[in-house]
Amino acid sequence: MKITFNWLKEFVDFKESPKEIAGVLTMAGLEVESLVPLRKDEGRPDDWVIEIAVTPNRGDCLGILGLAREVAALTGGHLKPPLANPHASHSGMKRLVDVKIRSPRLCPRYSARIVQGIHMTPAPSWMRVRLEACGIRSRSNVVDITNYVMLETGQPLHAFDLDRLGMRQIIVRQADGIKKFVTLDGLERELAPEDLLICDGDTPVALAGIMGGRDSEVQSDTRAVLLESAHFDPRSVRRTARRLGLHSEASHRFERGVDPEGTIYALDRAAFLLGEIAGGIPLKGLVDCYPRRTKAAPILVRYQRVKELLGIDLTPREIERILKSLGLKIQGRSKIGLKGIPPSYRPDLPREADLIEEMARLHGYNDIPARLPLVRPHGKVDPRLRWERKIRSFLIGEGLTEVINLPFTSEEMNQRFRGLGKSHRSPVSVLNPLVQDSSEMRLSLIPGLLANLRTHVGQKVRGLAVFELGKVFSLQVQSAEGHHHGDAKMSIQEGQHLAGILFGRRAHRGLGKGERSFTFLDLKGLIEGVLETVGMEAQITWASNGSASFLHPGKTAALQRNGSSIGLLGEIHPDLCEQWELPAFLVFELDFEGLVHYARRDLTVRPLPRFPSVERDLAVMVDEAFPAQRIISWIKNLSSSLSEDKALQNEQIAARLLDCSLIEDVKVFDQYRGSSIPEGKKSLAYTISYRAENRTLTDAEVNDLHQYLVTRIGEVFGAQLRG
Repeated sequence: MKITFNWLKEFVDFKESPKEIAGVLTMAGLEVESLVPLRKDEGRPDDWVIEIAVTPNRGDCLGILGLAREVAALTGGHLKPPLANPHASHSGMKRLVDVKIRSPRLCPRYSARIVQGIHMTPAPSWMRVRLEACGIRSRSNVVDITNYVMLETGQPLHAFDLDRLGMRQIIVRQADGIKKFVTLDGLERELAPEDLLICDGDTPVALAGIMGGRDSEVQSDTRAVLLESAHFDPRSVRRTARRLGLHSEASHRFERGVDPEGTIYALDRAAFLLGEIAGGIPLKGLVDCYPRRTKAAPILVRYQRVKELLGIDLTPREIERILKSLGLKIQGRSKIGLKGIPPSYRPDLPREADLIEEMARLHGYNDIPARLPLVRPHGKVDPRLRWERKIRSFLIGEGLTEVINLPFTSEEMNQRFRGLGKSHRSPVSVLNPLVQDSSEMRLSLIPGLLANLRTHVGQKVRGLAVFELGKVFSLQVQSAEGHHHGDAKMSIQEGQHLAGILFGRRAHRGLGKGERSFTFLDLKGLIEGVLETVGMEAQITWASNGSASFLHPGKTAALQRNGSSIGLLGEIHPDLCEQWELPAFLVFELDFEGLVHYARRDLTVRPLPRFPSVERDLAVMVDEAFPAQRIISWIKNLSSSLSEDKALQNEQIAARLLDCSLIEDVKVFDQYRGSSIPEGKKSLAYTISYRAENRTLTDAEVNDLHQYLVTRIGEVFGAQLRG
């Protein structure tokens, strides 16, 4: 929105300079983007062009009158609307032109006046200068006056050549069966049935709120005009303008909402200027069709609520002064507050909170002290939020950086990275994607992290360790209850995942060796740390992961709990690295909701052991594909298996093992393949810790128990004991 400084001063009295008034408007939320001096011309005083960024909810400020109201409220200046030619009743107006609105929802009001005796000439130079300074090209005195009044009032006007309206019957209707229409620019437009038209009988003469028609435009021989001033539905104008790619000064204002009570004043102002500049004779009569008049409800503004929201004490008198400066009509006062009706030109003020926000703006944000409110903490911290903070703190402490990516990806990436759980999950399609690579919602966090890696590799970064904690989306099919078999409905399912990438050189911290590359063991240790943070290390089973085709078959693992997948990790497949022209890197993805669901709820404490532990090593030779976790899980679950073990002859050993839980811990400490190991085999070495809570174990007790374990492992798993 562009205006000139002197033009604004014609509407309101104020003493501030152009730079000062620009600062006042900016601090009040109407940002002045530029302030450009206008050169002196023909002895007129210097002027300034002010360009203001008007937000979409402030359509009232797309006219100088609306900006003058703002300046008057901010500076205390006196508002002085320009002169207009007042209308009067005229019984013969309906014989000259008749107006019917067939779509009152799309056109709540339509007003019109007739001006005769027009002399078509160029507009005076002062008007042309102002219009061109505001970015509007001068055409003729009649057209320039309608544009001039639009800039003054914010109400778009249109002038029809009255003699070219053969029927003289204005009908506002939707296009329906009308397929095409030629606009003022000479282009033929394809119409949709819902487009709103201004018709002369059955002949369209204008696209409502957007542009007039070629056949009814004013020309050099025009002698009488019909001035249109209407209120159109913003959504209808926006939909038609965007579909046709036809943006005009009028549509720009109608899309943001114009004052339905401002149509008459704009007509009277245009009639006055046509009489002064074009020699026109305005008829006294007025046609005003207003089928959808609405009455605004009063809003109660509570004094205590003002204090709660703004944090400052405004007196009732100050509150009333500010509300009146906004144009509110005060209807009642009480001890708790006052009631007022917002003006019709401020549809953005439907609630008490909106009026209080206006008080802060007009009182001055700089005059509101910066202090924290007094808050008494209460309630419990959300468990999910607490675990999010703990996981983030752990990963950041391990040297990873958190990233946040948009939840969109391409169809190709969703097919490649299906996320966790069921592989046949359907992705959620985006109806209007901005780009083709963002046509679906992500099933996995890995595609976004992969894009981060590509960017860093392109910048020659030697190492990268990042993670993301975010949402994934999928379509879930639900059977419809009470319907025939096969009927189903779709719903969007959201899940929260935790994923990360380790690439290249690991940053050196503290004493010790210098930089080294990330390995699979670094990744495994990181995941073990996450599991330990949530207290799930004992619940998780590590298994080989053959379902993730995008991972290296020899450097991958899956995390399971009671047979359900809760995560995966590994090195990316070499073929994909070659396809994407990336070096090898490691990835992981965990079901964060599963982690939170099974996480340790309470902090458990146990006293330090009073008696020492005894350790024994065990080395077995097994098949190459044998997972080391199987023996660990079997030993940890030995208590339940012993109760059904009929082969155990020493009942005293069994009783001690069951009652005292002598097996404290089991760990793998070595995996060996070499000349002494046959091809297709490997050696696994375990350390088993034994401890009793009430005594020191003897070598005889430990040896008996350990020998039993060695024998049973060989029998159960077909493993060969190594010396």
